[in-house]
Amino acid sequence: MAWTKEQEKAIYQKGDNILVAAAAGSGKTAVLVERIVNKIINEKIDVDKLLVVTFTNAAATEMRERVLDAIYKKLEDNPDNLMLQKQIVLLNKSHISTIHAFCLEVIKNNFYKTNISPNFRLANTPEIELLKMEVLEEVFDNLYEEKNENFIKLIDTYCVYRSDDNLKEIILKIYRYIQSMPYPEEWLEKQVEKFNLDLEQDFSKTVWGQLLIKEAKEDIEETINMLKNVAKKLQLEIDLNTIYLNLFLI
Repeated sequence: MAWTKEQEKAIYQKGDNILVAAAAGSGKTAVLVERIVNKIINEKIDVDKLLVVTFTNAAATEMRERVLDAIYKKLEDNPDNLMLQKQIVLLNKSHISTIHAFCLEVIKNNFYKTNISPNFRLANTPEIELLKMEVLEEVFDNLYEEKNENFIKLIDTYCVYRSDDNLKEIILKIYRYIQSMPYPEEWLEKQVEKFNLDLEQDFSKTVWGQLLIKEAKEDIEETINMLKNVAKKLQLEIDLNTIYLNLFLI
């Protein structure tokens, strides 16, 4: 494969932190596989000495398969290479996994240095969602007992009679959204600060005013397009009526 100059830098650069940013389908995975193979063959580093982390199990599996295929291709050119043969065995215990799986392994191997039980495990998605709801229920119950004024205002604003499920869903949606931010709590505080508006300021110039104007424009444009479609249909009706009258007169 012919590499670009930028790809070659990503493959062979050493002694520095490297950030590779590229569009989907541009060959990032192929470059990373080649970098790993280069480390093994040219720098004589065993594959189990490398740490390669991904975000999904599928990506980790694909990476492992690609590295194995690359090693086999190199062996075809040099079948007696003991170094390459060794890598096939070491690949089974290599650190090519998701970030979560790697962290799990680190904690399990060093549990005695923490206050965590060696029998701990990762919670699955249903368990995590259940824990969220339990915590949310407990917080709501405490606020109800305290008769917190701000909480009561939220309930009156976002909830229907005899149900606070709407507010709970809003809280969960906000929580899920901010988890995609590097610093969720700091980001949320900045967004909340935007509600502290200067009463003398032109509301249309604020962040919220701009959002409302944008939504209003989109609604107006959508309505105009809808009316145009109705006008076309009405024009067709008029044409059909004209044809019918002409035929009747004949």
